[in-house]
Amino acid sequence: MGSSLSGKLEELGLDDILQIITVSRRTGILTLKSRGREAVLQLRDGLVVRATSTGFQQSLGEMLVRKGVVDANLVRDVLALQQYEGFRERIGSILHHRYQVDLQVIEQTVREQMSNVLLTLFAWHEGSYDFEPCEEIETVDAAYLDPLQLMLEQGGSVEQLSAQGERLQHEFSAAETVQEPPAAAAAAAGGDDTRCALVVVDDDSATAQAIAGQFPAELLEVFPFTSSEQALVTIDTLCRSGRRPMVLIDLIMPKMDGSGVLGGLEILKLLRQNFQDLVVILMTDFSHAEAEAEAAELGSVCLLKPRRGNVESDEFTVFMSQLRGELQKCREAAAARSER
Repeated sequence: MGSSLSGKLEELGLDDILQIITVSRRTGILTLKSRGREAVLQLRDGLVVRATSTGFQQSLGEMLVRKGVVDANLVRDVLALQQYEGFRERIGSILHHRYQVDLQVIEQTVREQMSNVLLTLFAWHEGSYDFEPCEEIETVDAAYLDPLQLMLEQGGSVEQLSAQGERLQHEFSAAETVQEPPAAAAAAAGGDDTRCALVVVDDDSATAQAIAGQFPAELLEVFPFTSSEQALVTIDTLCRSGRRPMVLIDLIMPKMDGSGVLGGLEILKLLRQNFQDLVVILMTDFSHAEAEAEAAELGSVCLLKPRRGNVESDEFTVFMSQLRGELQKCREAAAARSER
């Protein structure tokens, strides 16, 4: 192999690319591009030490919360700290060195994260690849992944690897998820942008995207999320910059620790604890009288939305009309308060 390696995925599959790099113990960066998606694998001596993909965004913080290792409030604080310090240190390093989270647990979770990202890439059958050698790849912990070992554990065949990747991609719906990273939210909030902002939180990415697409960008800046943790970080960032976003939350969605399905109510309570005056509207495709009553006591209305993914129906049109009406009332109320 020469100093670099590049070509089309149709001509050389990811399994062959990784065998070449791993067997020759190369150090460098492998970039894959397919259908508007981009993935970057950082390898040291043939081992993956970092893996990211725009088509599969599974954060370390989210995984640790789901495992019960940390709580969502700590992840939010760490993400805000990382952003404040200019992203000089990785999340895992901050959690270990400053909050004494077990390093072995972090490294195990990082390996699981890298495994999931890598497996989804085996479902990329077209596009381009480019490997550029580097003298050194910096790592902040001992987490690494042997791609050949992972391939053997999954059965070894291209068909099995592809099927596993497609399963993961479908399970997390990451390829269709529009999530504004905290850095982008901070950039938007840091300027002179005076537009109203709406943060949408819904584990159904199709609905979140459809709602975002209904508002003119020049009038309302919409941040759609399927991740509760990232949504909370963005809300915090916007508020710290002086903007007071309106928030639309799906009532029936997983809690951040995976312990229940009233995740929307969980987010509402967190927001009321930290940002009491924020406009928060709930939506649901399944009536839950007790939860809706509790939301009303916390000052939030609950709108009936269409069934999952049903965004081309008359019900969606009615829902959007009701949502616009509620948002307008909230704007008028906020304007009246500011005049007093």
